[in-house]
Amino acid sequence: MKKFTAMGCLSALLLVAACASSGNESIKNETSTTVDQKIQDGVTTKDQVKAVYGDPLETSFTDSGHEIWKYVFARTRANGTNFIPYYGAFSSGYHGKAKTLIIIFNNNTVWHHTLSDSDVKTHTGIGG
Repeated sequence: MKKFTAMGCLSALLLVAACASSGNESIKNETSTTVDQKIQDGVTTKDQVKAVYGDPLETSFTDSGHEIWKYVFARTRANGTNFIPYYGAFSSGYHGKAKTLIIIFNNNTVWHHTLSDSDVKTHTGIGG
């Protein structure tokens, strides 16, 4: 009975340890609909965006001088093969979802914005 209890505890620990998230949590639960309710092209200002989402992860400029703000949030889980003795040392990886919110400003006002939701996968090891 102690053996099953120990295995159960180890399994629970591995499940908790196998999850990771990174990025700006303010977009964690956002959808295109909720973003469109908070940001209106030609109306919303930089200060209003910053009040809702905080500082962007990255800023850049287009060739024409428009400022771009980028917000990213990713949640990943370890592949089950990571925990197989010996095999995990040669082939490991993660899978999950990433959200990216891109906002382009014309002076101080939002010009365009978009939220994308995509699958992410990473793989390391001898297998490529």
